Amino acid sequence: MRVHDITLTRDFSSDDLKSISIKAGRYLSEIILLKPDAVIDAKSLLGMMLYPLKKGFVITIRTKGKDEEEALDFMCEIMDSRQSGDVVLKAGGMV
Repeated sequence: MRVHDITLTRDFSSDDLKSISIKAGRYLSEIILLKPDAVIDAKSLLGMMLYPLKKGFVITIRTKGKDEEEALDFMCEIMDSRQSGDVVLKAGGMV
C-alpha cells in the first residue's frame, strides 16, 4: 500500500473529475481519496462527483495493488496540476 498527502492547488471541474475517474479505472490497483468527511473511490464516477475537490483541501491518496506505485504517481501528478485539463490530457500517454 502507498499513501501520500497533498494540498490541492486548484478547483477540479466536473469534467476534470470525470476524466480522472476514467483514467484511474485503467489501473489494477485500488485508488482511494481520503478527505476528513469522505472516503472516495477514484474509479467511481458517482463518488468523484458527489465530493467536490477544491483548492486548499488536503487529501490523502491511497493506492493498493499490483501497480500501486504507478497509480499513486498518476494521481499525485493529476492532483498537483496547476490548470484545468493540463495533466489530465497529458496523462493519456502515461497509461
